[in-house]
Amino acid sequence: EKGRVIYAGIQKFVAFIMSVHIAEVLQIFVCIVAGIPVMRTPLQILFLILVTDLPPSIALGMEPGEKTILKERPRPRSEPVVLDWMWCSMILNGTILASVIIGVYIVALTYYCDGEVLQANIDTFEDSEDRLMKARTVAFVSLVWSENIRSYTSRSFDKPVWRNMFGNKDMQKAIVLAQLCLYAAVFIPRFSDTILKLSGASIGLHGWLLALAGPAGCLIFCEACKVITVFQMKNYQRSLAAKHKVGDAVEGGKPGVPSADQKEAKCNHIEERTGQNEVSI
Repeated sequence: EKGRVIYAGIQKFVAFIMSVHIAEVLQIFVCIVAGIPVMRTPLQILFLILVTDLPPSIALGMEPGEKTILKERPRPRSEPVVLDWMWCSMILNGTILASVIIGVYIVALTYYCDGEVLQANIDTFEDSEDRLMKARTVAFVSLVWSENIRSYTSRSFDKPVWRNMFGNKDMQKAIVLAQLCLYAAVFIPRFSDTILKLSGASIGLHGWLLALAGPAGCLIFCEACKVITVFQMKNYQRSLAAKHKVGDAVEGGKPGVPSADQKEAKCNHIEERTGQNEVSI
């Protein structure tokens, strides 16, 4: 059981970190192709990767195992860590995260740049750098909040986010750390406006409220994507069951070789005994 828990934690870590990095690449790519000012500076990207993305991803690697983990079929030794349905989930969630943040950024540009969103038009303003700083700050705050929400939705591929939401204490610590770093990045003088080119004090109440649209959209659409993931996971388990049946048929009932049903019954028995021990304790 412990081995399965560790393996599942690695999968969640990879799925989360890949989805947020896919979103980062898509955001920059869309800005360049569309002629929109790039929403993030290199230092802001580095800050996101090392400070706000890393703690939640490490916490996911220490996620406690789900109660049904022993009921899953044994995986083949040759199976990769990232499965096909995981790739689909990562791309979907990364696209959702990128789309939501790009939407927030475009709205912020129209608000702070008098309706302009293209780089060529915004450069005509005398205070274009200050206007862009405000729009980028809104997008930055919205992205950190959205990634924190994404870390909670990543705790399970198929269960809703509210199921045992605060069961991972390391995740709570990671989110608190990420939030402290966020507010330090947008409020500490010289560090925020001079180094990171951010300004949390200048975006006003409108900017902070607009930033909330990111995590709200991320929560709704990422949770909706789990419907697709659940269907794909069930198909994957069926394919494993079919492979085990073929393997049992090839074995031909050799003595000393347990069948798939016997293995499953043993796992269920172990799970029941574990639950009884927890109750007695």
